[in-house]
Amino acid sequence: MECVVKNAILSVVGAASLLLVACQQQQQQQNHALTPVCTNAQTPYERFVSGSRKYPTVMEVYMDDALLKQADKKSQVVISLSQQRGRLYVEGKVAADWPVSTGADTHPTPAGRFRVRYKSKEYASNRYGKMYDAEGKCIDGNADAFTQQIPEGGRFEGSPMPNWMRLTADGIGMHTGKVKAGRRLSHGCIRLPHVISTMLFDIVEYGTRVIIYEDIEPDYPVAEIVARREISAAESAAAAEPEGEL
Repeated sequence: MECVVKNAILSVVGAASLLLVACQQQQQQQNHALTPVCTNAQTPYERFVSGSRKYPTVMEVYMDDALLKQADKKSQVVISLSQQRGRLYVEGKVAADWPVSTGADTHPTPAGRFRVRYKSKEYASNRYGKMYDAEGKCIDGNADAFTQQIPEGGRFEGSPMPNWMRLTADGIGMHTGKVKAGRRLSHGCIRLPHVISTMLFDIVEYGTRVIIYEDIEPDYPVAEIVARREISAAESAAAAEPEGEL
């Protein structure tokens, strides 16, 4: 009789233990379900773009120092005319992103695939610049030496273009110049902030590939973020627009 009672007690204790384990497992599963799981951790570049309220129309510059240390002749420069942004790709990743000012409507920058064909740390345009008269007075601050005659006794002074990187035979290239976010200002060249032109000048070599796209490049890593922002901006603009009179 005593043995039967002990067995019964053990059975009850065992069942209670199993029930307790089951309850604990169920609670753990519920807690796990309530815990948010971050499956879309952003890269530093994604954080740069999503954290910039008006990207791409900003003067902000992005640089990944670790990737830039790996940059070489095989790295690729991309220019997006629609965004007025430039990017340096290293091993398929964005190592730098910066604003550019490309050719104005009267002097559009051509889209296409190019390679760096000449470099000069200190360079001046042989076509665009300032025209002076014989007395040394500037008579045209945006002169075209190819179409305008230099006054007798006067001179033409080409616009300085530091960190000049030529891309085409007819004088299109990249260089330090005045940049305004989202604005096309040049005579066809790609103007860069000085910190960027200095960085690129030290990286690119003869033959480095530069691709100029009308829109954004294929496989742009933050295309979805930019697209969502554009949709949101369009919706906000539409909502803010007053209804017309009937």
